[in-house]
Amino acid sequence: MAWKSVTGQVVLARLDGQVREVVVTAWDSYTGAVRVDWPLENPTTASRYRASRVRKTELDEARYEPLDPVVFRANTKG
Repeated sequence: MAWKSVTGQVVLARLDGQVREVVVTAWDSYTGAVRVDWPLENPTTASRYRASRVRKTELDEARYEPLDPVVFRANTKG
């Protein structure tokens, strides 16, 4: 797999039974999966969370939706 580092991208994803805004940290160019940090509800609150409080997980392409699909596509595929 070829993970590409991504910054400044937020996606909607269903995690723990809730729809959440999560920050994308990497994108897999082969599968379209993303690595995300959460429980951030808003990317501007990221400084409030210490690394120990932020969860990390991988989501396959069917489990997330970019807030801005055009910019997300440009940042990941272009």
